Amino acid sequence: MYIALMGCAQQGSAAPLAATIDGASLSDTAVEVGPATGSVVTFTTASGALSATVVATGGSGSYTYSWSVLAKTLDDSDTGNRFSINNGGTTTNATYNSLTIDGARPASAGLPFVGEFLIRCAVNDGSSTFNVDLPFTILGESV
Repeated sequence: MYIALMGCAQQGSAAPLAATIDGASLSDTAVEVGPATGSVVTFTTASGALSATVVATGGSGSYTYSWSVLAKTLDDSDTGNRFSINNGGTTTNATYNSLTIDGARPASAGLPFVGEFLIRCAVNDGSSTFNVDLPFTILGESV
């Protein structure tokens, strides 16, 4: 004779750890526009100009976050070296919004300089890690 068990959850059926970027919170492009001048104009993006929030699901439900800048993937400027990290910012929250970038815009009007950085958030639940990569773009333009 068998005993009927009703309403029992299957062991080990928890969803695996996953994470995505919250599109409503995303500000992945910073634009620095200013007047054309006699030389290249340098600038620093404002804290919060670049922002993203990761939403984690599954796993144990207890998440930690570790943001890092993986690489500068594009520096489309006159020298190819106009953009760099000024401050990596706070890197342990679900929301990353304190990265600041040093950059430059050209001396002549209408020609933009573009810098792109690949950012990663490693979400950990104590037993596994899920990586979310995101490009941040900085556009420096003179008008």
